Amino acid sequence: MEGLFMLSLDSVNQQVTRTSPGAYILSRGQNSQGEWVAHYVGRSDNDVAERLKSWARAQTSYRRFWFEYTSSARAAFLLECQWWHKYAPSDNERHPAVPEGRDWECPVSGCSQSS
Repeated sequence: MEGLFMLSLDSVNQQVTRTSPGAYILSRGQNSQGEWVAHYVGRSDNDVAERLKSWARAQTSYRRFWFEYTSSARAAFLLECQWWHKYAPSDNERHPAVPEGRDWECPVSGCSQSS
């Protein structure tokens, strides 16, 4: 995972330089120990840079981000699932969605969306 970076167009342009699927984490701020908290976990099946730019343009309360390129849309989904379970982000209302037409399952053992 790469980051922690400011969530701004300039920062995304400098840090996320490839057109690639990937997953990302957004943060609004730090906890009482001074650690940045994962508030939202997401992915892009095609271009993680463009997805992060859309968040930066939206001028939300998110201030920082981490990201990781993946080799495919499926890999982005699997990574998003892993991060969702690991960080339990408060702003994700539900488990990451499987793209329509795919039969992918969550890789996390014990998850209701895995076999």
